[in-house]
Amino acid sequence: MNKRILGVILIVVLSLGTFVGCGTSSAAKKIGTAPDGNEVKIEAAAIKLAKGQKAGGYDLVSGEELKKWIDEGKDMVIIDTMPNDFYKKGHIPTALNGVMPKKSIDDATKEEKEAFIKLLGDDKEKTIVVYCGFTACGRSHVGAALAKSLGYKNVYRLPGGIIGWQDGKYEVEK
Repeated sequence: MNKRILGVILIVVLSLGTFVGCGTSSAAKKIGTAPDGNEVKIEAAAIKLAKGQKAGGYDLVSGEELKKWIDEGKDMVIIDTMPNDFYKKGHIPTALNGVMPKKSIDDATKEEKEAFIKLLGDDKEKTIVVYCGFTACGRSHVGAALAKSLGYKNVYRLPGGIIGWQDGKYEVEK
């Protein structure tokens, strides 16, 4: 009898803990990755990123890992896909500017495609890192997918872009 009462009490306590811990009080809204507690935009960006990566066939690299590669002197090409005026305001050290459209390679001009391809170089085994402004920006996806479609084997996208890089307190060149 005592075990049964103890079991019921345990279930009630655990249930209350679950409801309190997963509630939507104002305190609970502050927990999470979104500053305002609203995960909807972050979830949408994460899903878009995952689908883009799958469709493009490229890999992802974090700002921390890219910084390590730079510090180690890894042989790679880093391409900032933002418009030139944004690139001039600040970019990752050694990054080259290869403007890509926001949505699709079909939106790129012939000159943009040719300039981007020239930046990639001839070595299809070389590590290529492509980034844009921030996670929801599609320019880096377009560039990374283009590089993969041309046969480059080691293509990475930096999802957080220059904003994530700056948030990580890493060096920026102007």
